Amino acid sequence: MIDKLSYDEILTISNELKKEAENIKRLATVRKAEKILDFVSVVEGYSRYLENTVEINKDADNALKELRDQIK
Repeated sequence: MIDKLSYDEILTISNELKKEAENIKRLATVRKAEKILDFVSVVEGYSRYLENTVEINKDADNALKELRDQIK
């Protein structure tokens, strides 16, 4: 969990961003809208950032669990 969102909720948001970015990219490519394509690139980067953040936090959770288990 990150703040008040579960990992699954964050990954759902990330996937939705990725899907919508693809839709916008398709439309912007047809219309040759370079500034929109730059924006799409940023959205895709943020989607990857969210995925990586979840992975890092899950790894940290596992490491903390192992430490707690060792202390018991």
